[in-house]
Amino acid sequence: MAISSAEILPHELLMEIMSWLPVMSLMQFRCVSKTWKFLISNPYLVKLHLERSSRNPKILLMAKQRDNNICFWARSRSLPCFIKSPAQSFCGGILPCPNPYKYYLFGSCNGLLSLHDSLSTNGCEQHWVCFWNPATNICSGPSPSLLLYYGNARVQHYMYFGFGYDDGRDSYKVVAMVLDWTTLQKSMWVYCMGDVCWRCPLMTSPGFYPFDSNGYSLNGTVNWIGISLEKSKFEVLQIFSYDLKNDTCRYLSVPETKDSEFTSMGVFNGCLCVSLDQGMIGFVVLALKDVRDERSWSRLLSVSYETLKISPHYHNLRILCMWGDLLLLTCSEFGGAYNIISIFNLKENKVKRTQGYYKPFLGDIFCCHYAPSLILPI
Repeated sequence: MAISSAEILPHELLMEIMSWLPVMSLMQFRCVSKTWKFLISNPYLVKLHLERSSRNPKILLMAKQRDNNICFWARSRSLPCFIKSPAQSFCGGILPCPNPYKYYLFGSCNGLLSLHDSLSTNGCEQHWVCFWNPATNICSGPSPSLLLYYGNARVQHYMYFGFGYDDGRDSYKVVAMVLDWTTLQKSMWVYCMGDVCWRCPLMTSPGFYPFDSNGYSLNGTVNWIGISLEKSKFEVLQIFSYDLKNDTCRYLSVPETKDSEFTSMGVFNGCLCVSLDQGMIGFVVLALKDVRDERSWSRLLSVSYETLKISPHYHNLRILCMWGDLLLLTCSEFGGAYNIISIFNLKENKVKRTQGYYKPFLGDIFCCHYAPSLILPI
């Protein structure tokens, strides 16, 4: 009678070995036996595998289609491969996004992607979210609805979503910022994955108007960049940071924004980074190392468009990803059919390589760090 490895090796050693394997292989191994299925579902292995997967994260590439047949496509690539050949990374298989006709992707955390859908009627708006693990191809059902009523008069609500992890409670949370433009009141709604309802722990006035609809998750916070609607602070660039653990918020000022125009924000090398255009002359990137301390700002990059070898008339120049001293930048000409990708070496302060690619059906490119995991989106 054949003896399986699960009967020979201690379970602890088996899980140690499994923690180094790709998710796709582990999902196949679940079919070997009940013991293997139990081990691969063990919370200890899930956390250990995520810890090791996070050391070599992938890049999740996304773009919206212009033909309105698909809300977005997504592809996963390793950072070294993406830096080595960015244009080729847009070729190949597309991740099978669930419900592509309705859902809108707004966040990535520990291998889980969060998606949003909505429905408007004469009396209210309904919003719900779901969670998808592309590595296991498991998608949760829709969350309970977040209902926003219009009342007697039709009120325009502006919605902004963020997704992050609360390590204190070991839970994944969606934060929805709702701005009532008629009262300039801002309310924060939170849904914890698996809960039966949304809750509203915070309501403040005046409101906050984010420039980017998606909040960026970092160290237990979700962050939006924009302007406060308080008259004395209007047009002053700020970051609104929501703490997932304590349900508190704070405003962080952004330095060096005089005569500069915001272009994008992202999380790179564990820092919250803000990109600015300085009067069509140069491109500046500021990095916030600690999202709870605005004194931790530093200048990551300051370079002229001449050095970048691109025209200042190109729009939406931003960082796609960062690997060591290499920044991968992208921009596109307004109304043009080409995207330009540049690899900039921070240490040498020069462009290493520039290439363009044709985008006949695709809109702007977005990307986020992505660590394939075994986490169940339920």
